[in-house]
Amino acid sequence: MNIEDTIVADIREFNRFYTKILSLLDKHVLNTSYSFTEARVVLEIGFMESCIANNLVEKLDIDRSYMSRIIAKLSKDGLLTKEISTLDNRTSVIQLTAKGIALFNQLNEKSDKQLINLLHGLSQRQITEIHASMLLIKKNLEASGGYCNDTI
Repeated sequence: MNIEDTIVADIREFNRFYTKILSLLDKHVLNTSYSFTEARVVLEIGFMESCIANNLVEKLDIDRSYMSRIIAKLSKDGLLTKEISTLDNRTSVIQLTAKGIALFNQLNEKSDKQLINLLHGLSQRQITEIHASMLLIKKNLEASGGYCNDTI
């Protein structure tokens, strides 16, 4: 195995490790009735405050049909509203309802608590190293200009 194979194997192992410790593959994320992808859609709508489906498709790199099904489910559950855009009647503006905002806040709080629990027991130096490493990973991968979403 050459060094590139070792690096690839180590990165993939880290991805599996991190996915597991955050319970991202659980059917329902953070003890809600929503999948990870559905929860991410709620969070992104909450962060943007209002958006159109194409914004979500681009931001999350999700298939349009899949996004449409997620939006329909979240709308049916009373978490979001869709209104025809005043700028373009071919698009709908998506916003969270009061119930959606409550879920958004719950997901934010539980996500923060999950990470605080994950870091609990580490020294400040270890936390600083992890934080700096994550920022460096993000910076370097963003600078490369590309990514692949089909690696397991």
